[in-house]
Amino acid sequence: MIMIFKNFFRKDLHLMNRWWHRLFFVVFIITYILTVTFTISSMVDDYQLPKYKKVDMLSDRMTNKVQLIGNLVESSEKIAVYEHNLYGSYLGDNFYDKNGGWLLEQQYYCANNISDHIEEISQITGVRNYKGNSELVSLDEFRLYLRRQADGCVERLKLNPVKSFADFSNPANYTLVWGLGADSMAVWQISILKTVFAVLLPILFTTIGFALLLVIYYKIFLFIVFGRKNTDLHTS
Repeated sequence: MIMIFKNFFRKDLHLMNRWWHRLFFVVFIITYILTVTFTISSMVDDYQLPKYKKVDMLSDRMTNKVQLIGNLVESSEKIAVYEHNLYGSYLGDNFYDKNGGWLLEQQYYCANNISDHIEEISQITGVRNYKGNSELVSLDEFRLYLRRQADGCVERLKLNPVKSFADFSNPANYTLVWGLGADSMAVWQISILKTVFAVLLPILFTTIGFALLLVIYYKIFLFIVFGRKNTDLHTS
């Protein structure tokens, strides 16, 4: 190992006096910087940064008080079943904005044992329609249906096509449906440590790759061209 790095930069060849070596050196540095910049930029553009850590389960945020799902998390937090659901893009759109981010903006009413709070939600929303698996059901049937779904959250959903403002504001055009089971939904928060590691890891691999390129250049290419150490040249 010591022999490999002995006179690694071939000072005996006075390489900085050779134009092609100076060109290689400049191209090498510029390529390395561009590669690192492109790698990090691609991660940002593809919504792979920042990284997140799980801080809670959404169900643990619920109490006996009925709350909109968006009020269960802080503005700096996100919700998803798995961490990879927080990342990625398609045609420039953030996947999360179409999934968990969209969910937080909807009228999902959540509480522990949500089936016991249906009348309260009906008073809040004015909606007296209840939908089971595929059709409208009575209040008692809806409660029973929610218990079979492990409760979770109830959503206020359009029942009929809304064609005017009057239709939009009329509670009769909406129904309450089972929204989601929150047991598997996690709450995520930005992790500085994971973000730094995610940035440093590709930089490390890129650096290793370019270091190997240097080894090939100095220990293989220059050896092929000039042979072993040139003892006839003055070593500075």
